[in-house]
Amino acid sequence: MTRPATRIELRQEAYEVIASETARHLPRETGGILLGYGEDANIVVTHALVVDGPGASTHRYVRDDVRANVLLASFLTPRADDDPTGYVGEWHSHPAPSGPSPTDVAAMQATARQHGGPLALLVHAPDAQQPFFGLITRRQRMGRVTSKAAPVLSPPSRSEALGPLPD
Repeated sequence: MTRPATRIELRQEAYEVIASETARHLPRETGGILLGYGEDANIVVTHALVVDGPGASTHRYVRDDVRANVLLASFLTPRADDDPTGYVGEWHSHPAPSGPSPTDVAAMQATARQHGGPLALLVHAPDAQQPFFGLITRRQRMGRVTSKAAPVLSPPSRSEALGPLPD
């Protein structure tokens, strides 16, 4: 039996898409699809696709499922057969500093009922002390679905990644 995913690791490319699209759409919510893979007990998010949500407002985002499926297919089709990258969840923004709402949790649980592996939900609230809220949802035996808060590891800032400047 595998250990449940315990955290969400957000890679630089996905981080930049989410942060820039959130800023571009403020004060409205925006969102999309997360792509990546499982590694040990974690979900690694390598890419984030933006899926317009018709009627997005300051407190609501519902993605366009038809558009999401087209974007997902066009992202995955050219990838090599041995590339582990696939659908790992959803993301959206909250203009106010708040984590996943009960509606967000219910939507992820409905998606997890149709999906085999653990799924991540990232909520980006740029004004929060911790701007990323993570949730991992998975289908259990007998159709039961569980959701647990999960820490989000953001990529290091460019200065952290480069290290100290030489003397």
